[in-house]
Amino acid sequence: MQSAYIIAALTICFLGFSSAGNMPDYIKVCHRNEPELAKCLKTSVHNLRPYLAKGIAELNLPPLEPLYIGDLNILDGSNGLTVQAKKLNILGASNFEITRLRASMEKQRFDFELILPHLQGDGQYELNGNILALPLKGSGPFTGNFTNFVAYVRIQYDIKNVNNLEYLHLKEFALKIRTGKGSLKLENLFNGDKVLGDVINETINQNFEVFTNEVIAPIARALEEKFRVITTKILENFTYSELFPL
Repeated sequence: MQSAYIIAALTICFLGFSSAGNMPDYIKVCHRNEPELAKCLKTSVHNLRPYLAKGIAELNLPPLEPLYIGDLNILDGSNGLTVQAKKLNILGASNFEITRLRASMEKQRFDFELILPHLQGDGQYELNGNILALPLKGSGPFTGNFTNFVAYVRIQYDIKNVNNLEYLHLKEFALKIRTGKGSLKLENLFNGDKVLGDVINETINQNFEVFTNEVIAPIARALEEKFRVITTKILENFTYSELFPL
């Protein structure tokens, strides 16, 4: 979840932080004919991490520390498990590291990979169903620690003319997440039965990657659509020349 939010913020950075006239002085400008455009964009975004942590009001970017996700329907029961997360907060999101980035103005495409070294999360959960052949039921607070989650994103765009001005138009925003290591603690499983709760928590953490792989696909799909809308809204505020000056 948090991975996907960071991806949306990075997309805005890549496509919106390249205009010297409209951006603050601390933004490193990358021109469309930059010989090493990918390297320039990577440096620019990495320089922005402390500002993203605090939020950038003029770009309507909320703080990444903490990153408030809020309520999210994760699984709807179609695979035997219903999961809802509520009041979800994430710490550590601004410490992302871009590991690979390919930028092609000719192909109108960006591909990038980033790693989230360490994240902490907390919130409320509700779940009911079966996973790993185990019955699960409960609601209450949860906490989690996550290391080395990796996100892959493909962005495809075209250029549209609106009132004789050129704007970037998002054609595709594809997101995949690869889970890393971590641990979860779900409180109040089975209405507070400590013995059963400890057994389930231990089983989940012994099979952490399997457990997260069960739920990561629907999370990625939901957040992909959410951040497609966010990115499109941002792009409507800048012309192509403002975003990528010559």
